Amino acid sequence: MTPARPGSILALHLRRFARAESGATAVEYTLIGVVMAVAILAIFPMLQEPLTNLATDIAAAIKPN
Repeated sequence: MTPARPGSILALHLRRFARAESGATAVEYTLIGVVMAVAILAIFPMLQEPLTNLATDIAAAIKPN
């Protein structure tokens, strides 16, 4: 087994981080979900009030005291 060169482990982690796409994928799926939600609310305005109430209830439940 050959000893690791100084900095080679850091370089390996930096390359691995640069190739990682899981965070970008999560952001992309979130944006797609938001666009779909806006489209659904634009098409079905009768859903706006119940969903607004639901979002308000969720925000109140997770708001720190």
